[in-house]
Amino acid sequence: MKTNLVLYVCDTETTGLSVQKGCEIIEISLYRLSDNAQKTWCIKPMNYEAVEAEALRINGHKLDDMKHLTKFGVEAYKDPASVVVEIENFMAEDLVSSGERVLCGQNVQFDLVFIEKLWADNNATDTFPFGKRPLLLDTKQIALFIDIATGEKSEFYNLASLVTKYGVKKEKAHRADSDTRVTKNVLLAQFNKVSELIAQSDLSAQ
Repeated sequence: MKTNLVLYVCDTETTGLSVQKGCEIIEISLYRLSDNAQKTWCIKPMNYEAVEAEALRINGHKLDDMKHLTKFGVEAYKDPASVVVEIENFMAEDLVSSGERVLCGQNVQFDLVFIEKLWADNNATDTFPFGKRPLLLDTKQIALFIDIATGEKSEFYNLASLVTKYGVKKEKAHRADSDTRVTKNVLLAQFNKVSELIAQSDLSAQ
């Protein structure tokens, strides 16, 4: 049976690790596998008190830019409400319902929590593009599943380790646009690996 599911690979950069402490998304990238369309947004945070210096050290975003104290910042970091609308419009191009979309990523539950908060903070929960019960595909969990199925055990399951494991081309880490592309390539490599395992199983059954 042909699936109508549309897969979106996503990565976010945030002002910290905890939504409970008021941390927010400052960069989000979405890659639609059905037509290889990718878009990335930088978002102006609303809660500067929750910004963690360590998070900015890792992802390279600068506080002055996010506060619109620089020309680059004014041009790059958009109002979160407008970003929500732009993302919804981008995703509407797939012509499917919210329940037919799949959110994919590395440790994707982390991204989902922050994305849901972005919609909630902007009073847009009713139009959340992944629906009330989001369908998720996590490259970390897929890698573990494949290892269990093949009797292997990787030492690590972070993105950098999976890039090496599946022979994926490296890009600059800890920016949403590049991490999304890398995660997409890891996911496609995993799909190929699963297809190979199914083909091997079919041959052994003959």
